[in-house]
Amino acid sequence: MTKLFFMKNQITPTQLFSQLVPEKKISRILQYPLSRIFVAFLFLIPVILTNNLLSIFVLDGLGEPLGSYVHYATIPIFIFLLFILYAKYTKSFEGRKAFELNFNGWYKEFGIGLAIGGGMVVIITAILWMLNFYAVDHLNSPQVLFTGFLRYGYGSLLEELIFTIIFFRLIEEYSGTLVSFIATSMLFGLMHLGNDGATLGSSSLIMLEHVVILAPFMLTRRIWMVWAIHLSWNYFQTAVFGMNNSGMAHGGFITPNISGPEWITGGSFGIEASYLSILVNIAFGLVILIVAIKREQFVKIKNPFAKTIIKVNR
Repeated sequence: MTKLFFMKNQITPTQLFSQLVPEKKISRILQYPLSRIFVAFLFLIPVILTNNLLSIFVLDGLGEPLGSYVHYATIPIFIFLLFILYAKYTKSFEGRKAFELNFNGWYKEFGIGLAIGGGMVVIITAILWMLNFYAVDHLNSPQVLFTGFLRYGYGSLLEELIFTIIFFRLIEEYSGTLVSFIATSMLFGLMHLGNDGATLGSSSLIMLEHVVILAPFMLTRRIWMVWAIHLSWNYFQTAVFGMNNSGMAHGGFITPNISGPEWITGGSFGIEASYLSILVNIAFGLVILIVAIKREQFVKIKNPFAKTIIKVNR
C-alpha cells in the first residue's frame, strides 16, 4: 500500500540539499542554510507583491463581478510564476534541479492529498453533525465551489512553499529532521496568532496538527501531496461546509448553524481549534510519518555545528 505514495525513483532527503561547494567567503555565507532561507524568499517576493498590488490598484477598481473574474483568471499564472522562480533559485543557489517540483506522476500524490485533506474535514463535520453541533441552514450559489478552489489553491501553495519547501527543508539540511519538524510546526502555529479569534491554545493545536503536513513531505519529498492536503482541508472546511478558516470567514456553498462547546467545534476560529480536529490530524499524520521513517526519510545530524557531517538512515 505504501507504494502508492511514491514515484518509481524515490527521492532522498540529500537530493534536496545544496550540491554546491563554495570556495569564496561570500559564497560560503550564502550557502549557509539559514542564509538561503532569506535568498529563497527574495525569489518569491516579486510574485507575491505583484499579486497584492494587482488586487489593490487594479482589481478593486474594476468592480464586481469583473474584478473577481480577472482575479481568478490570474491565479494559475501566479502559481506558474512561483514554480518558475523557485526552480530558478534551486539552480542558481543550490546547483540542482528542483526535485520537489518534479511533475513525474504528480497527479497520483495530488489526488491522494486531496482525499486525505477533504476526508479529514468530512469525518470531523460528520461527527459534529451526529452530535447535533452542525446543521445546514441553507445553500448558496455553487459558484463558490469553483472560486474557492482557486483561492485556496494559491494560498495553500504559497504557504507550503514558504513553510515546508523552504523553511522546513533548509532547517532540516542544517539541523536534521527532528529539529526542523519542531521549529517549523512552532513557526506555523505562531503565524496564526494574528488571525481573528486566535489564542495561544488555538496556535498550540495548529502546531500539533502540522504533523499531517510535514509527514507527507518527508514521505514523498515533493510538494504535491502536501499542497493538496492543505488545499482540500481549507476548501472543504470553508468553500463546501461554510466554516471559518483559522478565524477567517469567506462563506461557502453551505451556510451552517454551529453550536456546542468550542473545544469540540472550534468556535469562531474554525475546526483547527477543535480537539476533535487534533485527534483526526494526528492520527492521519502519524500513520504517514511512520511510513516515512520506515522508508528512511529521516535525516540525522551527528554534529549540528559541523554542517558537512550529515547522516541519512539507510
